[in-house]
Amino acid sequence: MISLPQTTLEQRDSLYDDVETLIQAGFLYHTVSVHGVRLVLRSLSPGDLFLLQARSVGDVDSNWQFWTVATSIWMVNGVNLLTEDHAPVRLYETLQMLPRTALDILFSLVMGLFARQNRAINAVEPYCYENISRFKWKGFNGHTPGHYSGVPGADRLGLNYAQQMWAVFNEVEDRRVHDEQMWEGFKLVASAMAPKGVKKIDQKESQMRDAEKERRQAVRDRFYYVSVGLLMPDGQAKEGAQPYMTFAKTAEQLAEEMHNWVTGKEDPHDQVVNAYKRQVIEKYQAEKAAREARQASLRERLKHEDDQSGGMERPMVGYTAQQLAEILKHRGAGVPGGVSRVFESDRDDRDYLYEKYLERNPDAGLLRDQGGKLGMAPGGKDFTDAVAERKVPFQAGPGEE
Repeated sequence: MISLPQTTLEQRDSLYDDVETLIQAGFLYHTVSVHGVRLVLRSLSPGDLFLLQARSVGDVDSNWQFWTVATSIWMVNGVNLLTEDHAPVRLYETLQMLPRTALDILFSLVMGLFARQNRAINAVEPYCYENISRFKWKGFNGHTPGHYSGVPGADRLGLNYAQQMWAVFNEVEDRRVHDEQMWEGFKLVASAMAPKGVKKIDQKESQMRDAEKERRQAVRDRFYYVSVGLLMPDGQAKEGAQPYMTFAKTAEQLAEEMHNWVTGKEDPHDQVVNAYKRQVIEKYQAEKAAREARQASLRERLKHEDDQSGGMERPMVGYTAQQLAEILKHRGAGVPGGVSRVFESDRDDRDYLYEKYLERNPDAGLLRDQGGKLGMAPGGKDFTDAVAERKVPFQAGPGEE
């Protein structure tokens, strides 16, 4: 279980290459050579798909594939064909002379461009939330980029889905910024008559702005982690990968987490904590059992030694300097002729911490689930009422009257 960190623009920047190409140029492209002829294929626009559907009506076998490839070719040996109205028709006739293997390769490349285009369209929303997107929109002076691609004939293709989504978002964003400026001016005037009311409005709007900022960051983060393969498109961890944790940040999310805990529903964070808690408990119990076994063994040994000596003190023995050096050589430093006995305490700090934090599971107290919401148990009193009813005893202390 891992908590995925917040991503940065530097991490996400390279993932927007196809999005920016779709917005700027209007299409993606791929170069291929067929019998020495250099062809450049492009992704198809909504208008291309409409014409392709009309041209393929009544076709049999693989004719529709010829039309698809012919529509996708926009450059031959460096010659731009976007400005020529009937170029797809002439290309369709030329492609009929290609072997089936060559057609299959060209068609697979067109399908690959379709897949890239679909992935880029899914990346439009997080891209719209980036500052670089707003800067590019301002560079177009608030106009759709169809006429600014710099590719002759690209404006005849119409807007693709990425351009449409990007233009709509930025137009709405421009309007929102303008309305906020007007609203701030109105609040400035109203604050002279109702400062407290305006302050409450500011606080509420600040919370809404923070929530929207976090939502946009979450969209960008999920896009990145889906792109690099850590998450599925629905935000769930991939099979075999560690799931990730999310953390409550709003009052509503905290209330939902509390309700889940009271009702016994474990979220990913609870699963991590409980798994770690079980590991700590198992390790503590194993160490405690080993410690008790050592203590029992030591007691038996000391009892046996006392029985052998008859309860009498060991007699003092004298050693020469040479004998003492030999004894210390094998025994190590210590009190000459003395016997060291080490006792382990029956309790230590770990026992105290275990009994305080791990032995007893916390309970929900007087909280109960009441139709999806938390409420007080019947007959229960909340903390405030309990404190209000508390009586302070007045009695004399020791030595006082």
